[in-house]
Amino acid sequence: MADKRYTLGIMVTELHKAGIRLIDNISGEASEHFAEFTDGEWRQLNDYLSHVADLHSTQFLIKGEGVQLNFAWNQGSNPQWRAKAPPVDDVLAFLHRLRPLILQEEPACFQKVRAVLKRRLKDAPIHPFMGWLLEVYEGKEMQKMISIQSNNCIVNSEKMLFTWLNAYEYHREREKQELLESYSKIMPTEWSRGVFLTLLVEKGKAISNLGALVEVVLGKRNALSLSV
Repeated sequence: MADKRYTLGIMVTELHKAGIRLIDNISGEASEHFAEFTDGEWRQLNDYLSHVADLHSTQFLIKGEGVQLNFAWNQGSNPQWRAKAPPVDDVLAFLHRLRPLILQEEPACFQKVRAVLKRRLKDAPIHPFMGWLLEVYEGKEMQKMISIQSNNCIVNSEKMLFTWLNAYEYHREREKQELLESYSKIMPTEWSRGVFLTLLVEKGKAISNLGALVEVVLGKRNALSLSV
């Protein structure tokens, strides 16, 4: 029999351990849950917090003015659309800081970090909280309060938000611009822009809440109150 030669390789995965303690606000009972993260995941969590800190440093969030949308219509008169948004430069800085958090190809975006925590903390009773985060992030919480429809399409939706971002903010896709221009015949462009900015504010809310959980996991926050 011919000699067989092998090369032996040792693969080492650095693991980071984290523990969280959950207290039932009604019964007072406490439970502890432990998880292990790879070196790459640990770095991903830290990068996420860095992106969140950059987002919180924008004047858009510091001032907290948000977006004001008003709509009035009386029978026999034309609809009145009013939208008030923060200064353009504040909005542009906010959009720039959001990029690594909302673009799914980014390594430390909201979706990927949420998936890591959901997988690693699968035994902890935080699934309702994680589900709520996703609903807020995707604008579904906003849709429960108001659903804005035009041409049989829900305007305040994840799909239309990214259509707008790719048409005007992150890219300049002419086909998407033409689609949005068709809506402007019914709804003024500035008003629909206000709707999309409001959806981004909702994303910021979800991103910040997930960031608080990441801080607990990384040992940078002592406690977090969850409604689960």
